[in-house]
Amino acid sequence: STTVRNVQRNVRKVLAVCGRPEIPVYRGCERPLSEPLNLADEYHGADGLGGVAEQFPTGDDAVDDSEEDDGTVEGRPVHAAERLIEMARREPGEITLLLLGPLTNAALAMTLDPRFGTNLREIFILGGNVEGRGNVLPGSEYNFRTDPEAASVVLTRAQCPITIVPWEAVVKSPIPWEVYSMMTRQDTAKSRFVRAITRYSLAYYDKVSAGGYEVGDALAVAALLAPDSVATSVEERRVAIELRGSHTRGQLVHAWTPDMLPEVERTVRIVTSFNRERVSELLMRMVV
Repeated sequence: STTVRNVQRNVRKVLAVCGRPEIPVYRGCERPLSEPLNLADEYHGADGLGGVAEQFPTGDDAVDDSEEDDGTVEGRPVHAAERLIEMARREPGEITLLLLGPLTNAALAMTLDPRFGTNLREIFILGGNVEGRGNVLPGSEYNFRTDPEAASVVLTRAQCPITIVPWEAVVKSPIPWEVYSMMTRQDTAKSRFVRAITRYSLAYYDKVSAGGYEVGDALAVAALLAPDSVATSVEERRVAIELRGSHTRGQLVHAWTPDMLPEVERTVRIVTSFNRERVSELLMRMVV
C-alpha cells in the first residue's frame, strides 16, 4: 500500500518500537509483476504509516537509497526473494511464511526456485475474498488485485499448506471501538505507536460507518499464532485467481461444486470467522 522504500523504513520503525532493531530488513520488489503499483494513500497515508513516519525516527531516515539497505550478505544487497529462497533451503519444512501485502516477492521466489513452495512449512495469507466482496474493485480485494499474477503463482505452485484470511472475514470481525480505545490509551511505547499510526485511518471508518476497527493484518497474525482459539470457522476450498475482468481482476474464485475448477487439485484453508474476544485479548497483550 506504499512504496518499497517506505515499507523498508516503516518495518524498521516497528522493529525499533518492539525492541528488536537488530533484525535485518530485506528490500523486495518495487512493483507488481505485470502492471504499475497502485498505492492506497487514502487509508494508510502517503508514507504508508498514517502520515506519522517522521515522528518515529530509527537513525537511518536521512540516508539515501544506495546506502539504506541493511539486508546484505558480504556487503552485497540481497533481494527479499533471494533471502527467502536461501532460508527455506537451509531449513526445509521449518519456515512459515506470513504474507500481509501483495504476493509479489513470494511469487518471485517460487519462480526463481521451483522448490521454494515445497521447502516451506506453510503459508498464511491476508487477501482475496469468499463472497465476491471487494474493497478496490466491486469484486476484488486490494492485496490480490494489486498483483493478480503473483497471487496466482503462489496458489498454483506452493506445495505446502496454505491458510487464507479473506476480506469478508476482516469486515465481519472488527475489534469493538471500546477495545480500540483501551488498546491505544495505554502508557506504553507500543500503545502510543499504534494510536499514532491508526489515527489517519479513522476518517475511513467515519465514511463507511464500520462497527469497529478492522485489523486484517492482526487477524492473519492471530490465525497463525493461535489458530485453535482464534479461528472459529475454517473451510477447505479449491480456488483460483481471476486474471481478467474490468470489475473482478484479482478476485479469488471458488469451486462451489465438484465439477468447477477441474484443473485445480489442491485445497486451501480459508478462515471465515474469528473469535473477536480472543483477538481483542491478543491485541491488548500486544501493546503492553
